[in-house]
Amino acid sequence: MTASTDPSYRDEIVDYYDNCEMDYKVLWRLDRCLAMHYGYWDETTERVSEALIRENQILAERAKITESDIVLDAGCGVGGSAIWLANEIGSTVTGITLSAHQVQECIKNAEKRGAADKTQFEIGDYTATNFEGGSFDVVWAVESVCHAEDKQDFINEAFRILKPGGRLILADFFATKEQFNEEEQKLMHDWVSGWSVKALAFTPQFHQGLERAGFEGIDYQNATENVRRSAKELYQYSVLVKAGGKMLTEGRSDRQEGNVRAVHCQYPALEKGLWSYGIFLAHKP
Repeated sequence: MTASTDPSYRDEIVDYYDNCEMDYKVLWRLDRCLAMHYGYWDETTERVSEALIRENQILAERAKITESDIVLDAGCGVGGSAIWLANEIGSTVTGITLSAHQVQECIKNAEKRGAADKTQFEIGDYTATNFEGGSFDVVWAVESVCHAEDKQDFINEAFRILKPGGRLILADFFATKEQFNEEEQKLMHDWVSGWSVKALAFTPQFHQGLERAGFEGIDYQNATENVRRSAKELYQYSVLVKAGGKMLTEGRSDRQEGNVRAVHCQYPALEKGLWSYGIFLAHKP
């Protein structure tokens, strides 16, 4: 998603989110929770809607976000995290997304939930923003960095736009090894390509990329067990859709069918130990 990236990939990502929004509404309570991520399950959560909000709480606590912080939500979806940060903590938040449709949804959602005065949303590429260096106290990214064709581009840009002492907090999917055998690669490809992701970062390489950019105090939490229930629920949904045949699939686009395929493949890939879910916190000196 840098300037040198094939524009068709950028369009593919936008097409995925715009065309599959209804799936998130039906399955993942998008209209209510405004979340397009797995959530975070622990002893305080009993249902998906609670896990989705809990992830915001966990990341905000880890990054020690306060009302005086200026935050960039890099890949903001329909504005859920940005609105939560504004309303629950009082932070000032800018959200960026590649999708013009999502920007409009963000603005409507912020107005509806009383967060318009603390938030703003715009079309933007988190690997090449127009923000001045040192603009933000926090760069926040939830399950969005996976879309970056070169993850280092995101890391470098986050470092540039953070103030000295700023924090990068992100949660995402990571590959558990550098290379997969043919069977594993097919399973992973069938998953991530359905979500318009080219490849997942290998955790140690991502850590090294943070160090290479200049980040310090890097902390990593393997939160795989905190998302396993969501992964299983998504898989069970895909089984129902497949069992329903034409009754449930008629009229769906290829992109929407790819989404179901991805949902169907992500859980077997998790059970085979091919990916993990991680939370990174890193500081700009």
